[in-house]
Amino acid sequence: MGSKKPRVLIVGAGMAGLAAARRLHACAGDLLDLVVLEAGERIGGRILTSEFAGAQVEIGATWIHGIDGNPMYDLVKKAGALRSRDELGSKSTLPSWERMDGFPTDPLTLAEGGLTVDPILLRRISALFSHLKQLIASGEIESDVPSVGAFLRREFQNCRDDFAGEWIEEAAFAMHECGERTYTAVDDLDSLDLAAEKEYLEFPGSTSPCPGGTPGFPSSWRKRFRQERCGSGAGSR
Repeated sequence: MGSKKPRVLIVGAGMAGLAAARRLHACAGDLLDLVVLEAGERIGGRILTSEFAGAQVEIGATWIHGIDGNPMYDLVKKAGALRSRDELGSKSTLPSWERMDGFPTDPLTLAEGGLTVDPILLRRISALFSHLKQLIASGEIESDVPSVGAFLRREFQNCRDDFAGEWIEEAAFAMHECGERTYTAVDDLDSLDLAAEKEYLEFPGSTSPCPGGTPGFPSSWRKRFRQERCGSGAGSR
């Protein structure tokens, strides 16, 4: 009589749970009784495509940062998430709100009351923000503040005299902070450890959106496991 297989339970079918299941399945095959337990009605965790005003909007993961040598890019490509709406044909999803044609060379930025923001001012703020990010990434700064948010805010305040201290500069810098929160997927830049940022490296190459919708990626992994109901959640085995 054969020995009973060890049973491995992975809690959560977000990307961490699915990646763990995929790795165990690839390494152990049928040697393990592998179960992925998901309490929700879908898989993918924060990866979610929704609909807004008749268009496709990514709620969680949106871009692949750097496609050269990036294994994530290859995996998403195999899942079909990089196919455009035209390529999908009859299986087309909703039109995406993500730009697929680059960025405008002469963007227009408006503030409250329809005020047009001076593009020269915006370029100065953008250059300052990019410079501060490069300093953080270099790991060569010595700072007594613990977080990325605190460092950015302090350095900006030190430069306020150069910008005449007007509210529009404050708003422009805050706009970049909001963009950085989106880019790093955090609610508060104060939650990012300043010293640890130097350990973060990006793959080279362009940034790629997923016009086919990001949920297609975790769904392609789910097909490897048969489905069952497990307890109060949906389990994948």
